[in-house]
Amino acid sequence: MGKPMSSFTHTVSTESALHIVASQHCRSVLGQLIESESNTVTVDDLLEHVAAENPPPDSGGMIDTGRLRLDLHHSKLPKLEAAGLVEYDDRTETVRYHPNDRVEKLYQFVTTELE
Repeated sequence: MGKPMSSFTHTVSTESALHIVASQHCRSVLGQLIESESNTVTVDDLLEHVAAENPPPDSGGMIDTGRLRLDLHHSKLPKLEAAGLVEYDDRTETVRYHPNDRVEKLYQFVTTELE
């Protein structure tokens, strides 16, 4: 985290892709990144998108955005970065997506066939 953004290609293993797409929050982040025309979004945009798509069932639709921000910063974004799917610049709070056919096919399958 915190490194300058650059372009590179990375192969994601099937196990990593399955693990990432299994997470509801990671799927929400991926969906936002895939739909972004520039492949780059701010953490605030991701936070808003993930919160809107994943309201807690027993909280009357209210989500703890502080907790969600910490989860994105310390768990979900590092997981996506380790898989080579994103670059997260914590100084500018921007996330750049590196398109990956394997992950996108799996994402499409899970979101259209299983949800």
